[in-house]
Amino acid sequence: MRRALPLALVALAACKVGPDYVAPEPVLPENWNAPAEAAQQELDPQWWKRFGDPVLEELVGAAFATSLDLRAAAERVREARAIIDIENDANYPSVDGRVGVARREPSTSVAGGQFMPQDPNTLHSLGFDARWELDLFGHIARAVEAARAGHGVAVEDARGVLQRLSAEIARNYAELRGFERELALVDGTVRLLGDAAGLVHSRADAGVVDSLDAARADALLATTQARRPALERNRSARLHALAALIGEFPAQTAARLEGRDTQPVAPDVIPAGLPLELVRRRPDVRRTERALAQATALTASAMTEVYPRLSLTAALGLESQDIADLFRSSSRTFNVGPRLVGPIFRNRIIEAGIEVRTAQQQQALIAHEKALLEALVDVEDALVAFGRTQERVQALETAAAAERRAYDLALDLNTSGLRDYLAVLDVQRSMIAAQTDLTRARTDHVTAAIALYKALGGGWEVDAPALAGAVTAQPAQ
Repeated sequence: MRRALPLALVALAACKVGPDYVAPEPVLPENWNAPAEAAQQELDPQWWKRFGDPVLEELVGAAFATSLDLRAAAERVREARAIIDIENDANYPSVDGRVGVARREPSTSVAGGQFMPQDPNTLHSLGFDARWELDLFGHIARAVEAARAGHGVAVEDARGVLQRLSAEIARNYAELRGFERELALVDGTVRLLGDAAGLVHSRADAGVVDSLDAARADALLATTQARRPALERNRSARLHALAALIGEFPAQTAARLEGRDTQPVAPDVIPAGLPLELVRRRPDVRRTERALAQATALTASAMTEVYPRLSLTAALGLESQDIADLFRSSSRTFNVGPRLVGPIFRNRIIEAGIEVRTAQQQQALIAHEKALLEALVDVEDALVAFGRTQERVQALETAAAAERRAYDLALDLNTSGLRDYLAVLDVQRSMIAAQTDLTRARTDHVTAAIALYKALGGGWEVDAPALAGAVTAQPAQ
């Protein structure tokens, strides 16, 4: 009989009330709706290296080392790991030491009469108090499960920061280089138009051409010059955004770029893989799965509130009115025994709490399904954008080359006296517009490639120094 009770307690302690978490199995399409490359190769975790730009690689590396967002994410992961330790500690006995001195002077009278007078006394005490809760129905175990899932949420949040950071660095850098290309195009065009305007003015002064030609040439020159301030403003904005993402001052980022005229070039092919792979690749989808696990554990924890809790308590110490007698054997005192606490008139509150947690669990499931659907849409949109921008670049390259040939031909005809200069100006305006469109289309194609890499979930597998191992470290068992 004596052995039966401990065995029964152990058996009860192994019992966990409530639903055990089972990861959902999403139903996804077998292939993408938009045209995509077959999954013949894995998505490169360091996809930014596929753009062939060492400056971009340097910027991403700097951000992974010093980003304030990453450092904050690392602290949230450490916080979540500490919460696991707090919840897990309830599985072990707690022991507190106590030292006390209490002066007691009883009352000698009350409103209805008098008590016999008593002498005041002082009580000195020294000892230890111990308490150990037996987790009969899994209340502690479910709390630990929820804490572990919460740690998983924090880890996936940190990985999401890594993913977004690499994509934002690449996008802002690509746009900065695009604005620089447009500035170079404007400067070259201004020089060309300046020379042409000088020639037209000379011809107008000689009476060879009409003054209208000179006015139109001046207008085209001024219009082109007017594009520069906006481009410079946009370039500065991208530079400042890069500095903020890296976690440094704009002057430091500008120094990184100074004298380094590299250009990112989008790869021809980006392996999209299969839709099912998004479940394991996208940090935002992985996060919602961990949040669902946490909500499930909290639901089970709420269900344990229906059942009683059994604790073993013990106190061992010394008590004496005279401190000189405190350490005598006669001053020893102890008590030990079980303590069973269960709800009686709290059923409605407990049931409401279970209902709250169950509703939150269903919300977490819906959020997981929504995140997966949004991830699919992101990839579909990115696949279309990547393919269409590539086609646009190819078409505009043909158009820009044709416009250049048309300009050279119009210039030759004007020199031969077969066309007036207004025709040259019209062709020149079309050529400038085609070159500008091509420059912007190339930038759009690079940013579309970046968006596709981000949508596919690349970039979080790298061990960033700013996380300092916070993501890879495993919580204590």
